[in-house]
Amino acid sequence: MQKITHFFIVTCCAICLLNTAIAQACTGVRVQSTDGAVTFARTLEFTTSLKSNLLFTPRRQQWTSPTPDGKKGMTWENKYAFLGPNGLNEPLLLGGINEKGLYIGAFWFPKLAKYQEATKDEITKVVAPSIFTALLLGTCATLDDVRNKIAQIKLVGVINTKLGMVPPLHWYAMDKSGKALVIEPISGEIVITENPVGVFTNAPQFSWHLQNLSNYMNLTSNSCKPKKIHSYTATSIGQGSGMLGLPGDFTPPSRFVRAALLSNATDPVSTADEAINQSFMLISNISIAKGLVKTIQHDKKPSIDYTQWTAVYDLTRRRCYFKTYDNQDVRVVHLDKLPHDGKQILTIPMWNSKPEYKDVTGQAK
Repeated sequence: MQKITHFFIVTCCAICLLNTAIAQACTGVRVQSTDGAVTFARTLEFTTSLKSNLLFTPRRQQWTSPTPDGKKGMTWENKYAFLGPNGLNEPLLLGGINEKGLYIGAFWFPKLAKYQEATKDEITKVVAPSIFTALLLGTCATLDDVRNKIAQIKLVGVINTKLGMVPPLHWYAMDKSGKALVIEPISGEIVITENPVGVFTNAPQFSWHLQNLSNYMNLTSNSCKPKKIHSYTATSIGQGSGMLGLPGDFTPPSRFVRAALLSNATDPVSTADEAINQSFMLISNISIAKGLVKTIQHDKKPSIDYTQWTAVYDLTRRRCYFKTYDNQDVRVVHLDKLPHDGKQILTIPMWNSKPEYKDVTGQAK
């Protein structure tokens, strides 16, 4: 068994290096097929290359959470093996899926995250935000397990040494049935909310995003019919008029609305493979090319956020499909084919590969 005492989890939207602006543009969306398969797609946006790789963590690894005063917090052994991307060539987990088909993902939650407090007698219950994802993936099989685990711990604000700050996070949890929860530290309490729409972004809090959907109830995938205005008949200019007014910017509220309405409008798919394909199609509507999102800092070079990688998790078959900004070829890792009872964490390269453009010239007939 490998002892892990400083395994920090950094959200996909916020590894903050010195003098670097914080990115806040990660998006997730669920797709389910009629045969029961469940998938979840998400993007990772940031300004500096995180050089992510996939980390496979086998069972029975030993964990210890840090505390605000540098002492040891909660300790545990992970019961389940799990797989997820890291950052900066270090064991910094960004989320992932475990052998029971449970997905956990951390998303940036700026200005609103306020964690619990713990007394001296509760120090053995303390879990830092940076290690919370690993706790849930390693010890929970269902959403009920997630609820029970949260009731047993104190999620306390602990400075992450890589960030130089307490990372303000909220979490998306989904099991292989497709049911999902949102976990948010608000006003010193952990608020758990069911997620009926299967999409997730960043701030404001999740309940606000649900309410905001009411502003877009008129949008539909059906093109508009001609409308007579006095003696003039107006017709739509091209296709897509039913979604006219769909927000197209990259703020969290707009990405949430776009992901929710587009995923709701797509035709049903029949199989897991079709769900994977549709997941990549949907999430591409939220992905960010370099130069579209810039942060201007005084007397500094603009920070440019972009989609560094996209991952689609098949919770039913326990697979992770992914592509990167520089390599749009989709690759897949099968969690079930990895050694669940292995002795050490394994690394699978993501970022340091180039696309392989398949030459089909010879297929000309």
